[in-house]
Amino acid sequence: MANSVEIPQDIIDIVIAAVGNDKPSLRQCALVSSSFLLPSRKQLFSSIRFGYDDEACQRLPQFLIQNPVIRSFVRRINASHGWGSKTFDKLLLAILQLPFCHLEEFLLSYRFWKVVNWSDFSGELKDALSTLIHSPTLKILHLKYIDNVPISLFLGIDHLTKLVLWSVSFNYSDGGQPSSLTPKGVATMASHTVVDQCVWYCGGPTRDYPTEAIFLPFMSHLRVLEIHISLALSYSATMSDLAIKLSFLMRSLCASLTSPATLEHLKFNISFDADDNFFDFYSFYGDLHDVWRHLDPIATHPTGSRLQRVDIDITYKFRHDNDVVEPDNDEILEPVLDGLPSLRDKGILFVEANEGA
Repeated sequence: MANSVEIPQDIIDIVIAAVGNDKPSLRQCALVSSSFLLPSRKQLFSSIRFGYDDEACQRLPQFLIQNPVIRSFVRRINASHGWGSKTFDKLLLAILQLPFCHLEEFLLSYRFWKVVNWSDFSGELKDALSTLIHSPTLKILHLKYIDNVPISLFLGIDHLTKLVLWSVSFNYSDGGQPSSLTPKGVATMASHTVVDQCVWYCGGPTRDYPTEAIFLPFMSHLRVLEIHISLALSYSATMSDLAIKLSFLMRSLCASLTSPATLEHLKFNISFDADDNFFDFYSFYGDLHDVWRHLDPIATHPTGSRLQRVDIDITYKFRHDNDVVEPDNDEILEPVLDGLPSLRDKGILFVEANEGA
């Protein structure tokens, strides 16, 4: 009988890494031998997701309690409220109360039909979420479909490389006073709030947006800000929704950024959908001229001194028929370029317009 050859552990680790996130294959690898078990489990449990299958999820907290080594493998938690889940918040609390010493990414997602209010969370759940968000190992945070999130939740965070906000509304009166009224203590804590990149999907009605600039601590040391705005335009609509949102975001950005300047890249992804025979194109083009006045001053503002690039990507979808002239890209681009003379002269403005499917 031929002698068995022992495979070096570093070769085994390379093989497991090559398997990637193929969980069925990883489970098979775990059965090969004790040398394959640990690296397979490390890969299998680097990311855990729960919230869809109540029955299966109920066993997860106990499994993690009984297997502290498995907990040490977890780098990413995706907590997504699924259709019909009745125990999600209870399960979420049970998971968050466990220690995850190497957690790097956390995603908390509700559904658009199940938008929740932060004030409806239990005190225990609020504390657990705050503790996790302030964990020094956490690098990426996603929040989706949550209303009334307190601005003070982000004070003192100094470790996030990326913050993703998707249809999140804030309680601006909680630690988020207008910049002229910001207490000295809040400003001090903001100097210790460092988020490198923010990706903000701005949904919801414009009534959620304050009329004054708000101090947003997660913007105080931003290097990259990416804004996504989607507008469904009707025959009576103007660009007022975009103007209100853009005005609030730009003025709040300028009020929030602290010295020395850190902002290097601004990116806007804006989509218009006007699938209506009666949409007024001429008014639409005229309104585009007025929107960008809120963005152009960033080029001369002290907080924009390190700004290297501003991208504006516009996707439009208009209904075409015999009574409506097909829009031309130049008619979309010209009002934007005309409305941003400072950015254009500085040579850092890049604008594209494309017709959506």
